[in-house]
Amino acid sequence: MATVKAGANPYLSPKAKVQQVWLFVHRWLGIALLIPMALLGLTGSALVWPAETELLVNPQRSVAASADPANITAAHIDAASEAMEAHGPITAALIGEPGYPLMLGTNPVAGPFMGLGPPTRMAAYIDPDNAEFLDSKRSTGDFMWYMHAIHGHLLLSGVGRPVVGFMGLFLIISAVTGLVVWWPGRKKIIAAMRWRRWEGKMLNIHRQSGVLLSLVLIVEAFTGAWISFPAFFTMIVEPGAEAAEGHSHGPRPAGEQKGAAAPPVSFSGAEWERTLDQAQSAYPGRPASIQAPATADGEWTFMMIGAKGPAEMHVPAVPGTGEIEIGYRAQSAGRATKVAHVMDGIHAASIGGPIWQWLTFLSGIFLAFLSVSGLYVWSKRKLKRSRHGT
Repeated sequence: MATVKAGANPYLSPKAKVQQVWLFVHRWLGIALLIPMALLGLTGSALVWPAETELLVNPQRSVAASADPANITAAHIDAASEAMEAHGPITAALIGEPGYPLMLGTNPVAGPFMGLGPPTRMAAYIDPDNAEFLDSKRSTGDFMWYMHAIHGHLLLSGVGRPVVGFMGLFLIISAVTGLVVWWPGRKKIIAAMRWRRWEGKMLNIHRQSGVLLSLVLIVEAFTGAWISFPAFFTMIVEPGAEAAEGHSHGPRPAGEQKGAAAPPVSFSGAEWERTLDQAQSAYPGRPASIQAPATADGEWTFMMIGAKGPAEMHVPAVPGTGEIEIGYRAQSAGRATKVAHVMDGIHAASIGGPIWQWLTFLSGIFLAFLSVSGLYVWSKRKLKRSRHGT
């Protein structure tokens, strides 16, 4: 009489065998990538509302809800110049939405921190209402810098971006295999989502949260992979076009401008205010960023948001020496660039409204939970089987 080894299954249907394969892939991807997936999830949640997160970490930078950083005057520039005097002239401005401080930066003061991103520069935070100096910081090495550097590069210089892209592809596989393992058939979906007392709390939450947020995770993973491999996806969407640049978190320091062979000159607050008035007269709108010229006879660069959409403007530093150039981003952008901006907006939850923001936020939190809970459930079962000798 044939005997069956304890714990062995004498027969598995073809469907059950396929499900075991999917479960094997799902389980070991989760175990192998537990730490990076958890880090990407948590940092992604922190970056859904970056300005709000930064104020939460740095309450000293808080301003009135009605304070508008777009109302730049000479007083704002002079206050920042005085505070940043030891680090050189103010060369760049980053203008957020009302309720946030005006951020004014200097020329680079050091190289890229940990080999990631642009050179380090100093930044001053100015209250839009009264031009009061609120705080200063280095542009690298703080909490939000780490959130961006981990989420975009996993702190890996050179190879970090493609590694994160592959993490996105692995996450898609993990989410799809999880759905395949769970799938009960169309008529049993509601029943399959019910709480199962025999499974334990951790497995129930793992299963339910994974199913509910799997589509969001797949979208976030796919858009993240798109951002990580711009050349590859550009080749598919628009063959022959140059790869669209990734997401920018601020104006480029003056030392990084093309053709900047010498340290930037210092422009007074009055010159900043006059040039901004010129730019807004040529293209009425809201400034998003300002870059001062690297030389006395160079050009100011403005990013303006107006009726025709985002526009990049170049204004001569010396009045009357040239014409103001306006390039409308929406009109000049190719198909690949437009698609890349949409992908970036979806991934960063800057488009899609509050519902998509909350879904993206929750998906990041639960991605970290899914990574840990999956390992917990698997190790608990392993321990139980070893105790029973099966």
